[in-house]
Amino acid sequence: MIRIGIPRVLNMYENYPFWHTLFAECGFEVVLSPESNMELYQKGISSVMSDNICFPAKLVHGHIIWLIEAKVDRIFYPIVQKEAKEWDGSSNSYNCPVVSGYPEVIRSAINPEGNYGIPFDKPVVSFHDIDVLRRAAYEYFSGLGIDKDIFLRAFGIAWDFRNKMKKEMIIEQKALLDKCLMSGELVFIVAGRPYHADSLVNQKVGQILADLGITALTDDVFLDPHAGEKPNAKYRLLHLLGDGFKRLNMVSQWSYPNRVVHAAMEVAKLPDNVQLIQLNSFGCGPDSFYMEEVGQILRQAGKNHTVLRIDEIASPGSIRLRIRSLIESLRTVKGK
Repeated sequence: MIRIGIPRVLNMYENYPFWHTLFAECGFEVVLSPESNMELYQKGISSVMSDNICFPAKLVHGHIIWLIEAKVDRIFYPIVQKEAKEWDGSSNSYNCPVVSGYPEVIRSAINPEGNYGIPFDKPVVSFHDIDVLRRAAYEYFSGLGIDKDIFLRAFGIAWDFRNKMKKEMIIEQKALLDKCLMSGELVFIVAGRPYHADSLVNQKVGQILADLGITALTDDVFLDPHAGEKPNAKYRLLHLLGDGFKRLNMVSQWSYPNRVVHAAMEVAKLPDNVQLIQLNSFGCGPDSFYMEEVGQILRQAGKNHTVLRIDEIASPGSIRLRIRSLIESLRTVKGK
């Protein structure tokens, strides 16, 4: 059985359930690199080509080296140009150049095939259209000798599993948000990128909030739990029209930042017990202007715009102190 190595990095935090299921249903064994830690980060640091790139991108090198050392048969790290477009009102759903282009960086910086004899597969795919995704994925899998009928069956299972996982996550979070709205207890929407789920990247912000007795949710709570189930349907939920995007002072073309802005617009409509924390990785280009937009949306609603800037230097103590101060100030204002 061919062992396919997949790095636990960047947009793979969002797309891994789909790719794992597709490979498994086609008869491959999938090897996922482990959770990030400083030892893994240091494995690849010598091949990082730019020091001012964001920390999540720097981590990719260590995950690739780990897969090489695990002696997988092939490494799969696709170039994903677009994610699914989640709001009609947004301009587009591109991945940022770092996320979409980093497989090419890895090919140049590490060159798994040339230096280690491990084929490095980086097909170009997009999630914005299921037919486009199916064609690109089949082109790749047919090159691995997979019959079309087997592939089409596997693709359907993988797509359904992807939607099921997202639906369950969103619905569970919506239930928690509804509970907090009913009780009036404080809840923070932690908004960032899918790869901010990496505990080494987010410096355990969610755990810190939980330790302080605060419910922490992600910006996924404002997504449509039924998205993708009927990719060709003409219906749209009202809040997914995304009319607010038309009033922004920027072009809403980046998939993940669009979610942060949308989360800010939703938080702005909710009571004061719902607040937003934005995670920012140093070196993130789109955030340089998205943060200003998010801040303006929240300030117009009389809410705080809390930004936690994080990189490879661990500072959980200062993060805990800042979050605790924020919580106490909110509770003091509420008490008045």
